[in-house]
Amino acid sequence: MKQLLLRVPDDVHRRLAARAARAGQSVNAVANEILDAAVDADEGDRRTRLRARATALGVLQSTNGPVVSTPRRRRIVASTKGTGPIIDRLLAEERERV
Repeated sequence: MKQLLLRVPDDVHRRLAARAARAGQSVNAVANEILDAAVDADEGDRRTRLRARATALGVLQSTNGPVVSTPRRRRIVASTKGTGPIIDRLLAEERERV
């Protein structure tokens, strides 16, 4: 196993240490996960890169739901077409309300 001496800004280290504490892991373990995911993000198709980036950011959530066929997934995605601006508007209204 190789060692890497890495200088990072204080704020990055603070956030990394906080994330490690939340996950019950060492800073080294979390840094390795992030670096591994970031390297993977440079490879593969768009979906693979997005999953790797989400993993690196700690926002990828896994579910144990049923496998959805490609045609069904396409129908589901198509059914949401055009909803983005509506959702944006609703979120903006909610933010203004609070």
